[in-house]
Amino acid sequence: MATERSKDFVYPTSIPAGFCNTSGSSSFQPVKNQLSIPTAHVVPSTLVMRSNTSEHLGPSTVVDSNLHSFPFQPSLDQLASDDSRKFETPNIEPTLNQSTLLQTFCTNQRPSASTEGVHVEHEPFRILPESRESAHGGHVRIAGDKPLSSQLWRTQPYSHHATEFGALRQLHELDNIRLGMEQLQLARGHPPQLYLDHKGLGRVFKANENVLLEEILVERQRQHISQLEQKLRESEVQIHNTVLSPVNPYNDVFMIRLQELQREVTFLRAQFAEKNDSCNQEKAELEKKLAACEIEAGGLKESAMKTSQNYTEEIRKQEERVKARDRHINALKKKCQKEAEHNKEKQERIETLERYLADLPTVNDHQNQTQELNGLKEKNFLLQNQVHELEIKLGEVRSLYREKELELKTEKTRGKELLSNLHRVQEELEHSKAPGLSEEEKRVTKETESMQQEVQTLQSERDCLKKVVENQKKKMEQLCSQVKELEEQISQEEGTGQVMKDETQKKENALLQLKEAVRELAGQNQDLMERNIYLEEQLQQTKTGVQLSCVENQTMPTLYKEMKLCLKELRSVYSLLCQAVQGVDPNLSMLLGIHTSITEDNGVLERSSLENFLSDVSQLKRDIDDLRTTISDRYAQDMGDNCITQ
Repeated sequence: MATERSKDFVYPTSIPAGFCNTSGSSSFQPVKNQLSIPTAHVVPSTLVMRSNTSEHLGPSTVVDSNLHSFPFQPSLDQLASDDSRKFETPNIEPTLNQSTLLQTFCTNQRPSASTEGVHVEHEPFRILPESRESAHGGHVRIAGDKPLSSQLWRTQPYSHHATEFGALRQLHELDNIRLGMEQLQLARGHPPQLYLDHKGLGRVFKANENVLLEEILVERQRQHISQLEQKLRESEVQIHNTVLSPVNPYNDVFMIRLQELQREVTFLRAQFAEKNDSCNQEKAELEKKLAACEIEAGGLKESAMKTSQNYTEEIRKQEERVKARDRHINALKKKCQKEAEHNKEKQERIETLERYLADLPTVNDHQNQTQELNGLKEKNFLLQNQVHELEIKLGEVRSLYREKELELKTEKTRGKELLSNLHRVQEELEHSKAPGLSEEEKRVTKETESMQQEVQTLQSERDCLKKVVENQKKKMEQLCSQVKELEEQISQEEGTGQVMKDETQKKENALLQLKEAVRELAGQNQDLMERNIYLEEQLQQTKTGVQLSCVENQTMPTLYKEMKLCLKELRSVYSLLCQAVQGVDPNLSMLLGIHTSITEDNGVLERSSLENFLSDVSQLKRDIDDLRTTISDRYAQDMGDNCITQ
């Protein structure tokens, strides 16, 4: 298209390098006379769509590809909002002069202003005072001279990619803020939890920070818009200067171009005004949302502070209760330990007593010992009788011994007398040996022989008596030794009997003491067992009390909720019954059980809330009594009407 349109025109042979090179010098040289089209260094037109400019402009296609390669993929709503934020430029066909100018001067074009995501400025677009000077006012500015700001604008490179990326990031953050605000608005209808969700609070703070960052970005975009507007003014002034310069012979073409540019500027002003209004409205909405978020954040902070204070107070109370219970349990443990030590001591004493009792004789042993003692007593009695008999015998033997001794003494004296007589007779025999004494000798010899026989008989009797006396002595010695042995045995048996009596008495006393001690130990053991059972029951009760208190703390809120719901259900049933009694149509929501979203109170149950709940229950009871009376009256009235009709 450009080549076909360029056939009707003659192009300059030598184009200045400053027209196509943006970083070149800003000196403007007049065109030659052989040129049929005037040339002027103007800003490229922004009336062409991206589809048209992408054919001529290389960097814009690069920007679009970079935009598509950006990691954030916006949604349909975001794309719609992005498209709404862009300038909606009309699809105007480029004129012949525009196409030639674009092909001539824009071999190294910058991206158009429509590709930048900018916001409008509050101040309306105005033309600089230099552009308001009339053409009759003389030579305003030389065509070769350009303003310093225009030169700087031409020398400064565009930050197109950074602007596009910042716009996309800004859109992404605004969508995130919008979603967070919608979630917060939805979360307002839900009941507040007992313990504040710190993630939600952090999300609110983050949204607040994002809104502040958005305001900072908006201010930066406004500054950038003001800079671009200043550059646009400078370009317009330059265009006016080039149009009004006397050197330019092609005023018609430039006037057409100027009119086109003026139409474009008016269109852009209208778009700026619309975007400014939309931006102001959006800013006001964001400020309202920010204020609502700040108010909600303040309320959330206060509720968080209250709930944290209540929670800390409850934790402190629970800790004090737990400490008191721990002290009580420790005291009970110490008592149990002391009682266990006492039980151990008592058990050791019982074991020693049991060992002592094991050493003591049993009832059978005692009976055997008593039987042995009785046998010994009987044996002792028999032995004493024997000793008495032996003593009697000993007395008789001693009397016989004394008699025999007297007889021996008499026999000794008689023997002595006989011996004296014998000697006397022998002497007489010797004297009688004289002659004349034969008859007397015979008589004396006979007497002597007879006396000798008597002496011999007496000697034999004496020997026999000696033997008998010796035998009697031996028997007496034997009897004495037996009596001594019996006496010693009796004394020993009496000693052993006395010792056994003493031992049995001691054992009986010990048995009585042991019985009393065992009774005392049994009583103490029973007391200790009862005390131990009582302490175990107390420990079990304390444990169950702790568990029940924990369970009650966990179940009381749910019970309170359920009772509150039941109370509301009873109220709805009461209202339905009242409506039925009054003849009014019942409420369908109550009849079908459709309820609105009820904000449940998950906070700590206080005394005031419980008192209010009890007052509501008492009021409901009174209402139910009134309803019962009305129903009974109505029933009585119906029965009376039925009786009348019958």
